[in-house]
Amino acid sequence: QERPSSGYDMYEKPEDLLRRQRPANIESKLSELETQKLIDDCVNKRIKDEIEKKDAAIDVEVCRRVENAKSVIEKQLREELQAKKEEMERQMQELEEAHQKEIQSLQNMIETLKTEQEESKLRLDEERLEVVEAKRRIEEERQALEKELRKKEKMIQNQILGKASESSGRARISFGIRNKP
Repeated sequence: QERPSSGYDMYEKPEDLLRRQRPANIESKLSELETQKLIDDCVNKRIKDEIEKKDAAIDVEVCRRVENAKSVIEKQLREELQAKKEEMERQMQELEEAHQKEIQSLQNMIETLKTEQEESKLRLDEERLEVVEAKRRIEEERQALEKELRKKEKMIQNQILGKASESSGRARISFGIRNKP
């Protein structure tokens, strides 16, 4: 009987068959493994390349988005800072106006007080002048009264002593003896 060269032979022992099929299976398995390894390597390389491309694209997109977000945030911050600056300037202007009003009010008050002080000083000076004038008149009247009093006292003394005033016209009496010449 002739055995087929390839394939299954019924009369062949299973061990022989396994021995013969084993190298073929091993070669086939090795070939499959190498092919699978090559395919895996190609797939991994392609995946790695795609990931790198995607990573680069993602990095570019992330950078673009970050720059956009950064410019938006910077714009918002500038606007907020400008608004705060304008608000602070407005508040400072209001505060300055309030201080100017207060300063003007105080200056007006000072002017009023100075005017009142000057008027009071003038009134006081006038009153002092009136007091000095009254004292002068009183002193003049006192001196006139003292002079009149001295004059009356002298006149009374002269009358008591018998001295006539030259203007009275009364004759003098003399008690002395005169030598006739």
